[in-house]
Amino acid sequence: MNKFILFLFILLISILKISNADEIFIESKELLITNEPLTTTFIGNVYAFDDEIKIWSDKILILYTETENQIDQIKSFGNTKLVRKNQEILSENVTYFVIDKKIYAKGNIILTQDENIMKGNELSVDLVRSTSIMKSNENKKVTVKINNNE
Repeated sequence: MNKFILFLFILLISILKISNADEIFIESKELLITNEPLTTTFIGNVYAFDDEIKIWSDKILILYTETENQIDQIKSFGNTKLVRKNQEILSENVTYFVIDKKIYAKGNIILTQDENIMKGNELSVDLVRSTSIMKSNENKKVTVKINNNE
C-alpha cells in the first residue's frame, strides 16, 4: 500500500510540472487521474495557484499538451474566483491557457480591478498583450463602474 501511495505521489508531481521551471500547486477534496488522454481532475473546494494566478473553484480539470505532457489548460467549473495582481474575476467557469497566457471566463462575470467593477457574460484576457474584451449576452449589457478618486 505504501508503494502505491508513493507511486501516485511521484506520478502527480511529474504530471503537474509546467514548462520554464514554473510550478503549480493544487489542493482539493478529491483527485482523479486518467491516462487516455492525460487529464487530472480536482473536485471539491479546489484551490490552485502558481506565481501569477490563484484560482478557487468547485472543480478544476487540467489538460496537457499531447507531445510534452506540459500543462496546456486549467479549466474551472462552478463558483470560480481567479485573482491576479490587483484583479479579481468571479465567474461560473474559467479557462486559463497556461502556455499562451490567456484567460477566458463565461457566465455572470464580475471583474474587479482596484475599486473599478465591470460585469458581463464573457471575458477574454490576453496576459501578454494586456488586453481584455468583455461581452454580454442578449438579455444584459456590459456594465462598468469607474472610480474617479485615483
